[in-house]
Amino acid sequence: MSENIFNEKADYLIKAKEEVVKRDEMAAELDKMKAYQKKLSKNIASEEKSIADEIAVTIKKRKQEISATYDGRLDDNRARKKKVENKRGKKKNQRMNARIEDETKHIRQNNRELEVELKTLLKKNKVPSYCSSKLYFLMFNPRGMAEIFGMFISMLIYLAGVPVLVAFLVNKFLLEDKKDINTAFWVVLTVAIVVVLQLVIYFAIFNATKVKHADVLKQARSIKDKMKANDKQADAIKHSINKDKDESAYNLDAYDEKLANLEDEADSISDEKKEALKVFEDETKQAIIDEINGRRLQTLEDMKAEKKALDEKITKGEKKYSEKVLQITNQYASFIGEDMCKEDKLNDLIAIMADEQAETVAEAINVYKGQKSSK
Repeated sequence: MSENIFNEKADYLIKAKEEVVKRDEMAAELDKMKAYQKKLSKNIASEEKSIADEIAVTIKKRKQEISATYDGRLDDNRARKKKVENKRGKKKNQRMNARIEDETKHIRQNNRELEVELKTLLKKNKVPSYCSSKLYFLMFNPRGMAEIFGMFISMLIYLAGVPVLVAFLVNKFLLEDKKDINTAFWVVLTVAIVVVLQLVIYFAIFNATKVKHADVLKQARSIKDKMKANDKQADAIKHSINKDKDESAYNLDAYDEKLANLEDEADSISDEKKEALKVFEDETKQAIIDEINGRRLQTLEDMKAEKKALDEKITKGEKKYSEKVLQITNQYASFIGEDMCKEDKLNDLIAIMADEQAETVAEAINVYKGQKSSK
């Protein structure tokens, strides 16, 4: 049978060419459809992601808007609450201070009377008025550990701090530019002189007051002690009032009522926020999904339907292509060779026979191969 085929005329090659052309066209069409199939798959994936992203972004935005609305109301509630708390605090302090003023009124009155008594005592006995000052009693007539410690600090400043300061000023403004003198000697001398002068002044005051008016200053000390005791009593009352947790005496009910109302309002807003977010999750969220899907899913479904139809078309095309390849293999390639089952080569073989260079297929193939080998 193969000999008969090789003895075929040009019609055999023309039919072979027609089948090869069909095969190549089918292959080209399949490549085209597969390229579009790939593009369509990417478009479907992109559209699915776009829809999912729009749903996610929209849900997040709407949820944030709900939270922001209620958070704004809570912020306003907190601001109003803070104003009421500030007003309440000021009013409490005012009424607390008034209470302290009232409960220590007799003590302060007694201190004013003792102050007058002290000044009268000193004036009557011709004692200098500065003898009624806290500094005088601290320096010349201290009593108790606190005043003794205060006297020690005061004397340290008086007998050390002041002389050193004077010596520093003397050195800076009088001795610094004089290079031919013993600066250290003059500084030490200055300190010594100042200390001596201070001691002279201290003991002069001591003799003129403490020694000369001992009995009077003893009475003055007693009056001062009473005033000091009164101050301690007033401080104790003030401390007790400040520590007292019972605020009923300050008449703050109106403020407390406002604060309670604001607390209730804040709780109500928080509950409303929870309910709004719950409704959003249970109902609104799905409504958003349905709205976006309703608006965009049709396009996606159309693309999927188009791809499905294309998939089926490609499957059928691949089957037909495979059948065509088998047909060409069985009818032509198995006899003239797979390499000769090309459109251009078949054209060459047909041209050889048309030019009467060969009468049969076998002769045309031999002429073609001879031409190729000679080239």
